[in-house]
Amino acid sequence: MECPLSGAEALAVCKEFASMTDTNTGLAMMMLQNNEWNLQRAVNAYQDSMQGKSKASSKQTKSRTEKPILTSDVKRVKIEPSTTTSVPIDNKTNAKTRFKVLSWNIDGLDEQEKTIDIRTRGVIDVIKREEPDAVFLQEVIPIAFDLIRNLLPEYDSYAGNTEGYFVVILTRRELFKVQNFEITPYPGTNMGRNLLIVHTMYKNSIEIDLMTSHHESGTEEIASKERMEQLKLCFKHMMDAPSHRIVLFGGDLNIREKELQKVGNVPSGISDLWIATGKRKECAYTWDMNRNTNIYYPSTEYRPRARFDRLYYRPSTQTAIQFQPVYFELEGLEKLASIKRYCSDHWAIQAYFDI
Repeated sequence: MECPLSGAEALAVCKEFASMTDTNTGLAMMMLQNNEWNLQRAVNAYQDSMQGKSKASSKQTKSRTEKPILTSDVKRVKIEPSTTTSVPIDNKTNAKTRFKVLSWNIDGLDEQEKTIDIRTRGVIDVIKREEPDAVFLQEVIPIAFDLIRNLLPEYDSYAGNTEGYFVVILTRRELFKVQNFEITPYPGTNMGRNLLIVHTMYKNSIEIDLMTSHHESGTEEIASKERMEQLKLCFKHMMDAPSHRIVLFGGDLNIREKELQKVGNVPSGISDLWIATGKRKECAYTWDMNRNTNIYYPSTEYRPRARFDRLYYRPSTQTAIQFQPVYFELEGLEKLASIKRYCSDHWAIQAYFDI
């Protein structure tokens, strides 16, 4: 069933559910979707499920906790080029020939114990430590965006919206000249989702298109069709980009493997960076309730996990450009001591390139 509410109304109902059940907006979204957005019915279903858990072993649940929504306008904005200076040294490799891109759903909708300020500062600390050249963020809310812009002055920032929650791309100011950026809303979205693309020149020599998105959330019955359409559109943008440009696309795509198969898998010429760098088992799950305890889940026998977050790469056809993916890792794995929670319910994903 499509959500009959506006973005603001859906968020308000999710908050009301969370308040009534002492849970969170993520679980609220799942329960409301499964109960046709009827608040009382969703609350009753949740209470019944909890009573059932206490009387018998918990039933396995395949639904992921999901989150609400907003709207945005189409934009294409030209940017005055910034000045490029010296290339910083990568602390991990002690070399000047390494490019890094990090993507992270920072869970701006999690209002549990009002920890958004602390968790966002934790995200910022990871970015400062890792010094990625480009950053893709999803589920950013205005208060978090203000912190990011104020505490990461070394990055230029571009947002897919300015209200509700939205995606953001950060580019390291001393390395990138940003030519323009564009925001493309998805025609069939019920959640205000869009695609943000920033067109750049890296180190005065390599043209790179940076793309991020947060694809439709929800169960396969509710959101699968739209999610697949969104992914196909993103792949088309990657393939249609001028061949001399590098294209990097990533975000919380909420994709299931069978959905990827239905759209024809990853197009030839595009690489899934986790696969391209060796499919390390340690990085197989980016949303993992076996390891990440930020979201309460009633079952103790089954805890869902998935590779919802992905990074894709389309190389340039110019043979003179050396841009080789070499490593893929998870970040944000440390709990924040002051609140005993992780920065997000998602892990960050980060890819390295030799250039």
